[in-house]
Amino acid sequence: MKAFHNKSPLHKASPGQGQGHGMRGNGERAGHVQAWAYNHADAARRSVGRRLQAPGHTLIMITVLGFILALPAYLWLLLDHAQHLAGGIDHEPRIALYLDDLTADEQAAAADRIGALPNVAAITHISADQALATYRAALPDPGLLDWLDSNPLPAIIEVLPLTSTPEAVHALERVLATTVPQATIVSDHEWIRQLQALHGAGLRILLVITGLLGLGVALILMAASASELRERREEIAISRITGATDRFLRRPSLYGGVVIGLGGGVFAYLLLWVGVLLAREPVEAAAAAFGLPMPMPGPAAPLGLALIAGGLILGWIGARLGSMIALRD
Repeated sequence: MKAFHNKSPLHKASPGQGQGHGMRGNGERAGHVQAWAYNHADAARRSVGRRLQAPGHTLIMITVLGFILALPAYLWLLLDHAQHLAGGIDHEPRIALYLDDLTADEQAAAADRIGALPNVAAITHISADQALATYRAALPDPGLLDWLDSNPLPAIIEVLPLTSTPEAVHALERVLATTVPQATIVSDHEWIRQLQALHGAGLRILLVITGLLGLGVALILMAASASELRERREEIAISRITGATDRFLRRPSLYGGVVIGLGGGVFAYLLLWVGVLLAREPVEAAAAAFGLPMPMPGPAAPLGLALIAGGLILGWIGARLGSMIALRD
């Protein structure tokens, strides 16, 4: 009888074969990266070429986008200057408490209670007689007040807050109203609070305007991108026959939107500089007439970068939506 020996079909791979598979995988990945880079570079080159073939249309789109970006940026710049103006005014807020129906002892007690409050830096108690004497001395003819039968002026406690922010002053006013409920409270810091409220409302309105303008320019770019692709309908049909995907077909339009967005952002930044240079002299002259320091510097570089980024985003979104609609038709 012959002995049968089973031979296993499994065998060990040589080290050289494993290294060959690894090198082949690395080479395939490098080839994919090169193909991806070539396709994008070719799409960008073809897109820039189309922009250069129609310079009038390209300049119109860049100009429209630049104006739409520059308008809200210019309004924001003015609001920012107004806020810095309000913050740069050297003004110590004071709160006046008019004491009409309090006796001298009650006034002194109220002054002691106010002086013990935590956010009070100093107080000045002016009696009714002192107030009348000060007013009489300021008149060109002190005898004008001789016909008065009694003193019409109330006693005043003038409070200097320790913290001059509008929030702290407003909080101190509420505490004073509780501490001396008989007093009539008047603050000369109210206009700063009103200015800040107007600034907040202006920012909200500016945000709405920016959103509406951004939507409008995205729709304009979308219509332009869709129209461009419809003009190339025959070329696109032939490309589809050869196996081109929608991603490949829309890629030049996306780069075209990026080119227009970049140009629009740069043009908007230049428009901002022109607007600031034209308005700087009259604005500074008007501020000087009121004795207010209001230098008007040019737009900073971060604002220019924000405009360029906004233009790129709007250009890409408009081209993406336009190409998606056109390729579905």
